[in-house]
Amino acid sequence: MINKIVIPAGGLGTRLLPITKVIPKEMMPLFLHGKNGEIIVKPLIQIIYEKFFKFGLREYCVIVGKQKRTIEDHFTPNQEFLRNFHKNTKFKTDLEKFYSMLNESKIFWVNQPNPRGFGDAVKHAGSFVGNDDFLVTAGDTLLPTGDKIIKKLLNSKLQGENDAIILLKKVSNPKRFGVAVVKEEKHKMKVINVEEKPKKPKSNLSIVALYRFRPSIIKALNEIKSNKTELQLTSGIQKLIDWGGNVSCMILDEKDQVIDIGTGDSYLNTILKFKAI
Repeated sequence: MINKIVIPAGGLGTRLLPITKVIPKEMMPLFLHGKNGEIIVKPLIQIIYEKFFKFGLREYCVIVGKQKRTIEDHFTPNQEFLRNFHKNTKFKTDLEKFYSMLNESKIFWVNQPNPRGFGDAVKHAGSFVGNDDFLVTAGDTLLPTGDKIIKKLLNSKLQGENDAIILLKKVSNPKRFGVAVVKEEKHKMKVINVEEKPKKPKSNLSIVALYRFRPSIIKALNEIKSNKTELQLTSGIQKLIDWGGNVSCMILDEKDQVIDIGTGDSYLNTILKFKAI
């Protein structure tokens, strides 16, 4: 049973400036329906946390960087605030439920001194991962309709030391994403190549930022020597493939939705499309 998840949230969010100078992009608000039909406003990373809590995960490693203290503050229960809040208003909030979840969780905060890429962020979680299998999800990406595939991801078995499972989705413009090439082998889809934002994509299968790994991904990332300023997770995945690992994939259905607020356009589309998710 997987109990650990790594959530990189140390990027600068430069494509959402100037708002991300003050608010981490992972704390950007989304709108949800409450039990009584009311609209609740929550930061994206809280929605992500609550989704995986629902699936039984209790150990979280959040990779943060400079000017990300807001995230840690938000995930620190403040009972005094609640007491004062209830004294002064009858307005209902679900903070009690959120704090109850936090009290049942172990959250580890790891600092990424410089935002050197998604792979570098995951590499910083080595001590947290230890010898256990774990999930990785980006702090700015959400699968609002992906419960079935998340459950399947959690229940799948990885046999080999260098095995992994990645999620893919067909897109019209794969140049913006990590891209995977797959082939069918013994009635399963096997990933044979991955590349980050290629100029000439070899397929239209983009990599969705939710993965299942063995601890060997940390070793793979540590062994990559590059003059590039950023270390991408796709480089580590390709290393696992080169080592003979069985990197399989799950391809999202066209109806499966992916929320990615990495740019102003994608955040605006999210707000317009998901007025209440």
